[in-house]
Amino acid sequence: MYDSLSGMTIKQWSVPARLPSAPGSLDWSRTAPLKYQEPRGGRVRPLVDIAIRTVANNIGMVSKEYLEFLPTHIHWRLWRLLEARGGACLHAWKIFSELLMTDERNGPALDLYRFRQHLCHPEEELKLYIQPLNSTSVDFISHIIISGNCIFEGNELLALADMKNLGVLELIKPADGSFASFPKVNDRIIRGWSEAVDPFPLLRVLKIWGDQTVTEVSLRWVAKFPSLVLYDVIAGKDGWTSASEEAKATGWTVSQQISRSEDISILRYLTLFDPGEKMYMERFVSLSRSIDNDLINLSSDARCVLKHVPYNEAPPLLDCLMEPATVSVIQPDYYRKAVPTEAQFCHEAAFEAWAFWLYSLIGQLSSDRDMESRGIKPEQHTVAGPFVLPSKPMACLFLGHSGHGGITSKPSYISRGLFATKRFTFTRLEILKGIIPPNTRLAAGAANPGIAPKRQASVKHNKRKRIEDVLGSFG
Repeated sequence: MYDSLSGMTIKQWSVPARLPSAPGSLDWSRTAPLKYQEPRGGRVRPLVDIAIRTVANNIGMVSKEYLEFLPTHIHWRLWRLLEARGGACLHAWKIFSELLMTDERNGPALDLYRFRQHLCHPEEELKLYIQPLNSTSVDFISHIIISGNCIFEGNELLALADMKNLGVLELIKPADGSFASFPKVNDRIIRGWSEAVDPFPLLRVLKIWGDQTVTEVSLRWVAKFPSLVLYDVIAGKDGWTSASEEAKATGWTVSQQISRSEDISILRYLTLFDPGEKMYMERFVSLSRSIDNDLINLSSDARCVLKHVPYNEAPPLLDCLMEPATVSVIQPDYYRKAVPTEAQFCHEAAFEAWAFWLYSLIGQLSSDRDMESRGIKPEQHTVAGPFVLPSKPMACLFLGHSGHGGITSKPSYISRGLFATKRFTFTRLEILKGIIPPNTRLAAGAANPGIAPKRQASVKHNKRKRIEDVLGSFG
């Protein structure tokens, strides 16, 4: 509408009104991570400022249709106000990530591409936490961590298999002695997932840690997840006596065991997918320390400016990491910002960093074939400097505590003895080349570039399978 008297062009539209929600009725995804108290103003604010603050105060009740027609500079003012108040809620992040990530003129930052939140004491059913993280159109990738203080029943975990955008899943039993509740995770849960319709279509990484949880039998069930490339397990030794044989029979490769000080580093996970880099492994300790610091600091920098480049024109992630790392090893330590091994405040921990970069690397090495087969492969890569990011924005939710009163990088399980548990990491590098193992379950319509030759199961594996079939016939 044009006003001839003032010379202004006015755009007017109507949206349906909603009744305001009662205090405390909004779910976790629509509530700001940190409470904010508006200070009393000393002067009268402009009308635009008042409107922006009103929207920010009620962002949990605002839908995208309310905001998409506003000018871009108003979107940025809203977003920066939310960030200045201690961070936006997931609901707001999903809206502004879609509205602002394409605005190259103002330089979108990492906080629009990566979301993380930690809930210390989840008290509701699991479905109430995963529903806001589910995106059937895969606008973003979800990363979920379930640990101590979670009162979920084991069967509630079955709903996770239906999440079309779940990319990383961690089930971390809390450390012995914390006496925190934790859902029962076993082979039956894994088998239940595998029997779902199109289970975990974009799940590339699965981590299950805890004594007396899954056994080597789970290898045959996780092999049915079409995109799963890495399966990381800490479990009781007594359930993994034939891990190598079972892995070979089900299409997995067991990675080499390394020392405890090295097995939780980000570099260790990344180099699993580049086995030819033996020259770097000889200096693993020094390299892993510097590279881990770089990646964690980068993923923690919410203001890091991002850019878009044509797909496949981004430099290889591992090359970008290794080249400066060979120089940084000999640099004085005071040039580098050290990352604490244990965060003093659990909400400050960058618990998603390892999965964020690993998901990016797997996507780059596989050319995101899993996304391409479902028609959601992006046309551009997003980069932070030379480092390529995941092909979709990622949202991470950590439920509970893995250690005493906080988040620990590796809980200890010693209730049955110091050496009762063992670490196993299994990979399927064939999937990166587009070769799908024969025992992998594919959804109807999903692309299948190639089928790997069927592995011959071991005699022990076949014998165990026949015994299970006989026992199963008795109900």
